[in-house]
Amino acid sequence: MMRLRTYAGLSLVTTLAVIYHAFNSRGQFYPAMVYLSTSKISLVLLLNMGLVVMCILWQLTKRLFLGSLREAEVERLNEQSWREVMEILFAITIFRQEFSVPFLAMVTALLLIKALHWLAQKRVEYIETTPSVPKLAHVRIISFLGFLLLLDSLFLYSSIKFLIQTRQASVSIFFAFEYMILATTTVSTFVKYVFYVSDMLME
Repeated sequence: MMRLRTYAGLSLVTTLAVIYHAFNSRGQFYPAMVYLSTSKISLVLLLNMGLVVMCILWQLTKRLFLGSLREAEVERLNEQSWREVMEILFAITIFRQEFSVPFLAMVTALLLIKALHWLAQKRVEYIETTPSVPKLAHVRIISFLGFLLLLDSLFLYSSIKFLIQTRQASVSIFFAFEYMILATTTVSTFVKYVFYVSDMLME
């Protein structure tokens, strides 16, 4: 976490510096925006800042709903991440014609959201095998699953809406299927959790 804070601080400083340079050297809003979007160094720094913001949001979400991770959850995260990155890279080669900044942002968001789903599944498994679980843990996991389902639904709706508007096969098909699978996984995890709680209350 300390490394992320340091990196985020450095990224913020460099981003502010490049924005200041753009407005100071160009003088007006539109030329400054053109410079920021065409300069390779500026674009890399802005993309880096976007990635930092995504990572910070991911960390905050994890802290809010899960707290500190257990060793088994970290192992699951590492194992799944490598496999998923390889699959995503393969998907990128298929849709290389649509390779762009928004596409990279969507891919990164998909990876981070998938990681949250893996952690949710692992936490439900942990709750099922633990004799006494605090009420706060139950509130957290229910809220977390609801939050994930909301994210899945929003991204799924966005992908389907784009497909309907364009009426052509695009990378949105890939994202629509991915978020449909994630939404189904979230629902099945919640049903599994409900069955566990029901059995526990009946005992």
